[in-house]
Amino acid sequence: MAVRRMFHKSALALFGALFLTGTAGAAAPAPGQPQELHCPVCRMNPANYPKWRCRIVFRDSAAADFDSPADLFRFLGNMAKYDRQHAAADIAQIDVTDYARRVRIDARRAFFVAGSSIRGPMGPDLPAFENRADAEFLARSAGGKVIGFDQAIREINGAPAR
Repeated sequence: MAVRRMFHKSALALFGALFLTGTAGAAAPAPGQPQELHCPVCRMNPANYPKWRCRIVFRDSAAADFDSPADLFRFLGNMAKYDRQHAAADIAQIDVTDYARRVRIDARRAFFVAGSSIRGPMGPDLPAFENRADAEFLARSAGGKVIGFDQAIREINGAPAR
């Protein structure tokens, strides 16, 4: 009976970890990479922030996980500082989490809300949305402006979005 209970607890913990980290359908870490990645910008654990989590997958199957879009854009604005092994040309895919629906979406096609009252894991952040109407609704209700991917990189790295 104790073994069965321990098995059920272990299975439940594994299922919970997979659900919370969003690994279903995501690229697995490259061989030799730890399963639990930390944000290369702030070192926080992205699994603790599922509604903000972002990921870059490189052509060599390595992945970088981020606790928020703000850190993702800091990384993209200065890749050499955070990753000496990869360049922008090595990026195969960039995903962010849709703030409303909590699903991963293509960051390059997402809409972000800059300057809202919504706070991410480390303060001001850029909630991401798959459709513009959701982003505009948040901007109306929490302040801010709707911007695209390239504008978000500039916004986070010191050049205001136009």
